[in-house]
Amino acid sequence: MAKVIRFTILWTEQLMESRRIHLFDMKTQSRISFNHELIERAPKWTVEKELITFLQSKERKIDSGYYDGKKHAS
Repeated sequence: MAKVIRFTILWTEQLMESRRIHLFDMKTQSRISFNHELIERAPKWTVEKELITFLQSKERKIDSGYYDGKKHAS
């Protein structure tokens, strides 16, 4: 069975000392935007484990700015 990708990174932007990530959640058909550093500090934030795993798999590309304003498919 094929694994369905749930999230797509739309773009990221650098704001002061943090990076803002804009995602599209295909399951709920909604956009999600948040500061990347806050997701790690927020205790029990309403983020599913699936989202955290997805972000960890894209960490290097996010940190290098690969998705900055280019709307690459993830």
